[in-house]
Amino acid sequence: MKRVIIALTTIVLIATAAIGVAHYYSVKILSASRAYTNFESQYSKGEKDASRHLMSYIYSHDEVDYLAFKNDISIPIGDSIARNALTTGKDIRIARIGFLMAGNHPDDLPELVWFFHRFKNVALFKTAINAWQESDIMVGKLNRIGAVAYNKIHSGKPVDKEDLVLQINTISDNLTIKQLNFSAVLGITSRMVDHYVFIADLTISIIILACSALLAGIMLRKLHTSKKVITEQNLELKLMNERVSKFVYTVTHDLRSPLSSLTGLVSVLEREKDITKIPEYTAMMKESLELQDKSIHDVLNTIINANSKKEEVCNLGDIVNDVISQNSFFAEGKKVKFLNELEVWELKCNVTDLKVIFNNLISNAIKYADFNKPEQWIRVKTYRNNQNCVIEIEDNGLGIKPDQKSSIFNKYFKSGINKKSMGLGLYFTKQAIEDMNGTITVKSLLGIGTSFIVSLPL
Repeated sequence: MKRVIIALTTIVLIATAAIGVAHYYSVKILSASRAYTNFESQYSKGEKDASRHLMSYIYSHDEVDYLAFKNDISIPIGDSIARNALTTGKDIRIARIGFLMAGNHPDDLPELVWFFHRFKNVALFKTAINAWQESDIMVGKLNRIGAVAYNKIHSGKPVDKEDLVLQINTISDNLTIKQLNFSAVLGITSRMVDHYVFIADLTISIIILACSALLAGIMLRKLHTSKKVITEQNLELKLMNERVSKFVYTVTHDLRSPLSSLTGLVSVLEREKDITKIPEYTAMMKESLELQDKSIHDVLNTIINANSKKEEVCNLGDIVNDVISQNSFFAEGKKVKFLNELEVWELKCNVTDLKVIFNNLISNAIKYADFNKPEQWIRVKTYRNNQNCVIEIEDNGLGIKPDQKSSIFNKYFKSGINKKSMGLGLYFTKQAIEDMNGTITVKSLLGIGTSFIVSLPL
């Protein structure tokens, strides 16, 4: 019995020490994440302010604006010095000086340096470091643009203001994307720490309770097993509800798009005076209905086999042609011009998810067409990039407002132009792409058009 007591006491002491160690490092990691969040905020603000003052200087030629630009650009440059010192293993004092130049609080320096050294080879943080390095290159380019502009203005030489402002805005937009990616990694890090600390606390607490009540160990084990089963069942029900919601939206959305096209065909048919062309239009309607029936059948099969994400070799040409056939006309009866530039024709993936992607992006291009232009066109391209298949869907529509680009993939987000939108199309599109280990990005100019770029593994 004495040996049992000693063994249980030892286990409890070890478990308690483990909790202390886990909490110490979790607090340290979260503190470092907070410090990097503040660092990113200073970096972003410095870059934005520098861009703003540089553009003011280009138009005003006021030395005060240029001095403000140099002061603001020194913040991201300081962070660049710190990153370079930490990456190349230079004297740690250089890194500290760089962080202080960037406006970081002196008390945060130990956490910034410690976190970098401990996690620089971890995949997640390495991604953030790469984004940081790419941002530093852009900041350097912005600094050089400022120096060139200053030298020309100072010496009385003419400068192309519009070209300089365009370059500055392009750099600033690209930096915003990098900064968002950096912030996203920090957010993931914090959530992962919370998650693993919770698991560690729960596991160690169970061990302590088991040691303190050895006689009730079997019952506790059974209760724990039951709780785990219930949790898994609840999770499965939740996932099933999410799948059902997604498929309900997919069916309704995929029905609305061809119905709009059919409405357009009916409008054309009503205006058509040449009776000999009527069979052509009715054949198009029949083809659209048959394709829609096949799509609904595919979706129902996917729901039935929801637990097995079946992959197969998909013919991109067939899928694109099917989607185009169902979305060939606007509701007003105007025909859409489609341009096919397919270099990759086959892709191993889930065919239903791929149809969701194409149908959402193409139907969106139709919804936001610009009728003030003489022609409405949509270009579908596929090509190989390393081990990925890249799909580009480009249009000459209304375009996306710059302040909405970061929100278009959010659930229930609506642009305000299409009153009938549910704000779910791009959300489910991104989910389907991520389920296939792919990525999606968007390029858009207001009044010019939009291009969605999807990258999927081959």
